[in-house]
Amino acid sequence: MSEHNELPPVPWSVEAEQAVLGCVLLDNSAAHRLTDTNIKADQFYNAAHGQIWTVTSALITAGKPADVITVATALGDKAEACGGMAYLHAMAASVFSTAHVRQYAAIVVDMAQRRALLAAGDQVQALAREAGEPAVLLDRAQSLLMALQRRDARSAPVNLLESITARTERWEAMGNGTVAPGMRTRLPRLDRALGGGLQRGRVVVIAARPSIGKTSLGVQIGLNVAGDHHRVLVLSQEMPRGDLTDRITANLGRIPLETLATGIPPDDHETWHRVVDATEMARTLSLEIDDQPALTLLAIRSKAQMVKARRGLDVLVLDYLQLCAATNPKASRHHQIEEISRGLKTLAKELDICVVVLSQINRDVAKADREPTLADLKESGAIEEDADVVLLLHPKGELDNGAQLLVAILAKNRQGKKDRIALRFDGAYQRWGECDMDVSQQPTTNPRKPHDTGL
Repeated sequence: MSEHNELPPVPWSVEAEQAVLGCVLLDNSAAHRLTDTNIKADQFYNAAHGQIWTVTSALITAGKPADVITVATALGDKAEACGGMAYLHAMAASVFSTAHVRQYAAIVVDMAQRRALLAAGDQVQALAREAGEPAVLLDRAQSLLMALQRRDARSAPVNLLESITARTERWEAMGNGTVAPGMRTRLPRLDRALGGGLQRGRVVVIAARPSIGKTSLGVQIGLNVAGDHHRVLVLSQEMPRGDLTDRITANLGRIPLETLATGIPPDDHETWHRVVDATEMARTLSLEIDDQPALTLLAIRSKAQMVKARRGLDVLVLDYLQLCAATNPKASRHHQIEEISRGLKTLAKELDICVVVLSQINRDVAKADREPTLADLKESGAIEEDADVVLLLHPKGELDNGAQLLVAILAKNRQGKKDRIALRFDGAYQRWGECDMDVSQQPTTNPRKPHDTGL
């Protein structure tokens, strides 16, 4: 084989691997300085080095000394294959100081990541040659790369005093009004219950049976949040972008949705003025719409990461959970929803955003003519487990102005109290607001005119 056809050498550094092991053998406390480097036995390219690291770290974890003799003894019949006591002694003797142990470990980890990336590249090439739908193959390829990111994610413990000190600045900023405690939904009672609004790193589930208005409420919250200069992405799997745009325009311009659905006559100057007003309002909002159907978790992650990198992202609205497609279509639907639900929680934390997830509840609720409970969340209990907040919508009748009265049952609120909030939905204009109606367990009779909180 010619030189030009030879493969480049596998990325690894025998010197770095020997230096890490030598430092730890020389001074066991060096191992404690490597915690946040996330170094693992399988990241040593030399298998003998990986075995030595496993035995050495196990001894240190057990509070026992790890030196040339104890490690060789613990290796047992594998000691000779690992070079024996002479090799262990040579590694320890080659290190004069442990001051740079973190740098040595960083080299080992870096080389391991490069090898993993090469291996993933080989697998992606193999996938490209497989029979099947390109979209499915691409999804599997993305899954390989995302697995690398998850495996190499790092975190380090933070001292309690440092954590309190860091939070003190936030408490002071919120106290003097320079920083908002959350992203306001502009539904005052809901914002109070949520500690000031939507919070980063959290998942908020809005659940209802079909045709109750959960899509409209999710979009309303997105508009309200965007109105405070936050950046919002709406993933609309059920409704085409055009239809959703009609609803948003009706909301912003206070234009009857029916008018937009049937067309605006050229001489209807009043309505056209309202369209212009809605357009000007939209110009100030950082809100994007994506209407791709049957999104996988990986597709959701990809879109959110793309928007985050391009212009920033604060809130993701997903409509709705049960329309998502599974990475593994052979898994049970329960496990599919569980995977997506848990993945959305991870996404909220990783991107430091709030994820608002719309979800269906079981149709049996309507048949039984009762209010929904957490147990009615459709297809998986993982939705309840992974959510920080669950808001269940239930109709309570019609108000005297034609709007609908609904109760928003705050059935789960990890950082606050549960509550029951009266909401008014004006379907003609696709607008939501709180109202002062009594939404106790008993059906409301002879409702009073609600208070309009507007956008």
